Amino acid sequence: MKDYIQWGNLHLDVQTVYLLVSFLVAFGTVYLKLGKAKREEWHLTWNAALLSVFVWKLSYFLLHPVLSLKHPVYLLYFSGGKPGILIGAAAALAYVFLQLSKSSLSLYAFLHILCLEGFSFFLVYGFLRAFLAKDMLVSIICLISSGGLAIFLSRKKNRLFPISAVLVLLLALGSTSFLWLKPDEAEIRADAVSTTGLRQGNVPPDFALKTLDGKKISLSHFKGKTVFLNFWASWCPPCQAEMPEMEKFYKENRHQQIEILSVHLTSEDSVQAARAFTEKHRLTFPVLLDKTGTVSKRFRVMTLPTTFVISPQGKIVQQHIGPLNREMMASFIQ
Repeated sequence: MKDYIQWGNLHLDVQTVYLLVSFLVAFGTVYLKLGKAKREEWHLTWNAALLSVFVWKLSYFLLHPVLSLKHPVYLLYFSGGKPGILIGAAAALAYVFLQLSKSSLSLYAFLHILCLEGFSFFLVYGFLRAFLAKDMLVSIICLISSGGLAIFLSRKKNRLFPISAVLVLLLALGSTSFLWLKPDEAEIRADAVSTTGLRQGNVPPDFALKTLDGKKISLSHFKGKTVFLNFWASWCPPCQAEMPEMEKFYKENRHQQIEILSVHLTSEDSVQAARAFTEKHRLTFPVLLDKTGTVSKRFRVMTLPTTFVISPQGKIVQQHIGPLNREMMASFIQ
């Protein structure tokens, strides 16, 4: 399950904070270490990194142009996901080669700085995972490999272009495995804990609510299926953005053992608003009415939308704060 840092009404994903801090510290440290002669190459790596993030964020438009034009607000909440990362990396690579061809900047100096920044990033990230997240396996790999290579690269006598090129390739492969081949913590921990609660591996508290049609539904009734337990309200803009995506995901997986239970915070909205919203978006999954707010309080819902992913064994495997799209939902059940 993702852990979040609460800052007022703002929830920050701890993993995102780790990545951002590691990124800033790595680039800042390398900038301070470099002499003025190599500052231009540093700016090139910095601009390329920012460009890749910018393109990744806007890549949702390239991948889903019709939806983006129909619902521009989607661009605020969604990105291109893993395909978007590849698009962002391609844009950054094209930018780098264009700048190198137009200037007298050294390709070797650029690769050398890129290696320093990359391995410094993993060094800081490993430190944070070791002492804050207590993820020792990831930490040891990051600390030993990136620490040793960062020291090697920082030696002034190291002028071997082929070595830097190989290290850039290793860095790219390491980043790929970091993004695509992360271990499934849900499987590791799900069997370890079975107590009732809201943490990963816990059995969530059971409840029973009526739907818009007056049918009473309980959470435990869906044991044996993967359940997306979603909390929302009609006045919530991110909720408005994610509901069409949820409906498409639900229709695409209707023959699978997957269910969406959409809990409407009726205590902070109205039945009429829930009905109008459901009809407007043509939702076919169950919409449950939390008229007293008891269920949302029991699940400690403070930000909308909030979604709990529950395994067929009836245990929590993920909590997501913020809007979801189809790709994100599919990744939770892989």
